[in-house]
Amino acid sequence: MVNILKYEINYANSLGSRVLDDGTKIPYFSLNKEIKQNQKEIYKAIKEVVSKVLPKKRKKTALLVGTALVDWYLVDAINACAYEQKEPYSSKKRSIDSYAKDLSIEFGLSGFTQTINTACTSSANALLEARNLINAGVLEYVIVVGFEVYSPVMSSGFYSMDLLSKSKPKPFAKDRDGLVLGEGVGAMLLGKQESSWELLGGFSNCNSETITSVSSSGDECVEVMHKALKNSALHVEDITAIKAHATGSWANDEAEMNAIKKVFQKKPEIITLKQHIGHTIGASGVLEIGYLMQTARDNGTFMCNYFGFGGNNISLILRKKA
Repeated sequence: MVNILKYEINYANSLGSRVLDDGTKIPYFSLNKEIKQNQKEIYKAIKEVVSKVLPKKRKKTALLVGTALVDWYLVDAINACAYEQKEPYSSKKRSIDSYAKDLSIEFGLSGFTQTINTACTSSANALLEARNLINAGVLEYVIVVGFEVYSPVMSSGFYSMDLLSKSKPKPFAKDRDGLVLGEGVGAMLLGKQESSWELLGGFSNCNSETITSVSSSGDECVEVMHKALKNSALHVEDITAIKAHATGSWANDEAEMNAIKKVFQKKPEIITLKQHIGHTIGASGVLEIGYLMQTARDNGTFMCNYFGFGGNNISLILRKKA
């Protein structure tokens, strides 16, 4: 039994806008207090939320970070080595994995760190990995961080693929026209002590029709939902509600709804959150589960879906207990 013992989340409270490098204005969920796009500011923001969830037994605690941040250290390496005119590689930038390593040292943790970068599923995958590590007896506690800040490169990429809404996110609506990105940072402490929220299990795979989406049939999503239920020793009728991925993009919402219909003969309640905080990409696993924990009034069993850009898909199952 692995429970969520503590959590701290910081997300955008309202929809605003950002301006891309070419002058295009896009809707965007920005934090009230800006986190500047430099490594010192990012480190400081992650450190702040981690400090709020530290256990007493720090030496028995791992730190996992889930993010879709661009690793500019790696970009510099590719630029230096991948083209005809190769140059000796050097970079003043640090790898995104350095955040977890440095924070583990600063807080006196076990030294076991991972950084997971699987697009929209990054921190959701980190949560599942944390559960596996605890159940295997590798560590007693795991802190999972989800982090995302505004990225001109990422936003321009989504815009160039015509995936962004022109106004606001409208998950599953007939007039939906795309997703709206958002930023945020959160941390969760997992362990075996008693808590009102248990992470029962989940399943993750890499499978899609294209690099940007699963097939319209949703069969790739069907697989992860079925296997998440099996790994959690549950049946479809045990699910109280589904926290859908529900980005607001036409293709992904269609695929997810088709998948839900195939798995559930009688659809449970469906919860969508991106109209409230935006699509926080790699941070969405931690942030959306934290948001669900803040707002869920009744006990129940929740399936949380994340179907990622690039073909990575995951379903997690949580239970709120008395």
